[in-house]
Amino acid sequence: MAQQAGTTRRQTEGAPAARLARWALRAVITVTALGALAACNSSDPVGKVASGPATGAAAKIEVVDGDRFTPPTLELPAGEEVTIEITNTDDRAHDFAIEAADLNTGTIEAGAVATATFTVPEGTTEFVCTFHRGMTGTIEGVDQAEG
Repeated sequence: MAQQAGTTRRQTEGAPAARLARWALRAVITVTALGALAACNSSDPVGKVASGPATGAAAKIEVVDGDRFTPPTLELPAGEEVTIEITNTDDRAHDFAIEAADLNTGTIEAGAVATATFTVPEGTTEFVCTFHRGMTGTIEGVDQAEG
């Protein structure tokens, strides 16, 4: 579009309605992007899980700075129903998921505790934080007749 004599480029960019439409489109894109980023760090609970500390015996895991679970491996009795208590000592949100057991604590905010109860399969089973790629650990389902 050619610029008219005596006007600035800004004055010739379009009518107020067109400028408003461009502004509205930018606002929608920004809100959508922020919503997508927020969704990256949240998950819904699935399976036998709860917020808060365990009420009985439980294996314990901490989520620590550096996107790590500690301990990274738990030895648990295969075929037994167990509860794992997950304490988030990091300063950002995580979750604890065992995809093979269709189990996810949902979001565990910084400083919060959650529990997950499931029947331990025999062999090695991976657990993960679905928010942070590479944040994994394992559960070794140990046959109690061998131990």
